[in-house]
Amino acid sequence: MKFVQLKSLKDLVMLVASSPSMNVVQHLQNGGVHMYFIIGGTLSEIFLYFVKESISLEGEFITYNTYTGEIGFSEKLLHEPNLNSFPVVEIENQDLLSEELLQRVNDL
Repeated sequence: MKFVQLKSLKDLVMLVASSPSMNVVQHLQNGGVHMYFIIGGTLSEIFLYFVKESISLEGEFITYNTYTGEIGFSEKLLHEPNLNSFPVVEIENQDLLSEELLQRVNDL
């Protein structure tokens, strides 16, 4: 698995908003770091696109205004013109991302 560290949460949200097959953001607390990510790839390679945050984001949904580019957070799914809502899936436990990969990501 290869990884791509994005510059900001907005970059991750724009990637999700532009993808026809990806419509959720996953959250994993790894030590003191909050990782928000999506997993994508090709037939032969898997990619982890992520951002690291020092604090957990507010809300169960990330909202993206396609007209202004503004990002927000909400506790519920919002249905408004020019507004996309993406659920944040909270990961309790996993074995998809190896300890080695998580350590490499933490050290960045």
